[in-house]
Amino acid sequence: MIAALVRMKLNALRRNRVDVLVVCLLPIVFYAIFAGIFGGMTGDGGASGQTAIVVDEDQSESSKRIIDALGHSGAGLRLNTHDQEAGKTIPWTADAARAAVRRGSADAAIIIPKGVGVSFGPSSSPSVRVLVDPANPIAGTMIPGLLQQAAMTGLQAQMMREGIHQLEQYGGALTPKQRDVVRSLEKLIEQEAAQGSGRGDEATDSGMLLPVKVEDVAADSQEPPRSMATYYVAAIGVMFLLFSVAGAAGSLLEDQEAGILDRLLFTPLGMTRLLLASGLWMAIMASASMVILFIFATIAFDVGPWTLPRLLGCALVTVATAIAASALGLLLAALCRTRSQLAGVSTIVILAMSAIGGSMIPRFVMPEAIREIGWYTTFNAWAVEGYLEIFWYTDVTAGVGTLVMGAGPSLLVLFGMSIVFFTAARCAARRWERT
Repeated sequence: MIAALVRMKLNALRRNRVDVLVVCLLPIVFYAIFAGIFGGMTGDGGASGQTAIVVDEDQSESSKRIIDALGHSGAGLRLNTHDQEAGKTIPWTADAARAAVRRGSADAAIIIPKGVGVSFGPSSSPSVRVLVDPANPIAGTMIPGLLQQAAMTGLQAQMMREGIHQLEQYGGALTPKQRDVVRSLEKLIEQEAAQGSGRGDEATDSGMLLPVKVEDVAADSQEPPRSMATYYVAAIGVMFLLFSVAGAAGSLLEDQEAGILDRLLFTPLGMTRLLLASGLWMAIMASASMVILFIFATIAFDVGPWTLPRLLGCALVTVATAIAASALGLLLAALCRTRSQLAGVSTIVILAMSAIGGSMIPRFVMPEAIREIGWYTTFNAWAVEGYLEIFWYTDVTAGVGTLVMGAGPSLLVLFGMSIVFFTAARCAARRWERT
């Protein structure tokens, strides 16, 4: 009897393709996504996907070797040494690099000062400055270590000279024969460096050799520090907004099963107006859920501060997000046959989009390939980016025009998605008119 019931359930599962996909495909999809995001962090401390601007104020052989060793460290850190300004390629300046990190165009900036060099113990050598946004916890902890590794790789001869200097200072001068040996070693090291035989992944950690100072790009700003609570109020809000509109869109399938949809289609309402009305209701509901979430985040986690321009910009992004999400919900409902099928399909689609689009994991820790996939395939990436332009990348003193211009690309894409999703939903809904 028990075996018969198990066979019956197995046959039912076999006939329901959506449930088969949820059981078999969803774990594989999520494993592939998370393995792609975190799999490259094993040996590089999370450098893969991080972009660092390099400002070389020293312009010496030592600074060039540090930059070269940093680029060949095998950590996946992408270096940007020139600014593309008004169609011209010019070296980065410290102020321009700070502004780029502040607005999110780069994860960090490395400023190599004049007179840079390695040292043992207390040093008068100027510190290499690493400008980071504290809201990105990866760059500030990873890049200083990579700089130490690059110094050990690119400045081996200078390290040896500094070590000999310390030895002579505290232990006495070298003999002529010892000096000949030291010069021979220096030449050998210089030859190996010129041939590129030194690799960053072969170096070993022996302490702080290169003075490095990590600075907050917003330290001189009057704004409060950015909090990950601001990021996640947008990221989590967008994900659950998608779930809510997918559930609300299931009412169309319930109406179809109850025969209500057929009677509505015989009225002057028509399918297009029916979809528009349903989409408008879902957009209102989705906007209300985001408003409630922002109110809670403001009270409980001090998200803000709120200004009138930020309030208007947030409202505009919320409306665009809600409309696009509602259109996507209509499309999913029109493509499915039953409410249970919609639940399975929407779960797969929304969770996959949320993982790639930044609702589950901040996009700044993702490899570049995953980031690009998110831009082209997910709704979440653009919605979250729109909110971040309002609360994260733009100063609190910015006006409405500045905020709208910053969020403009996200708004255009979201409204474009709304048109595409609704048009596709209208085409898929023709099957209801033929029944």
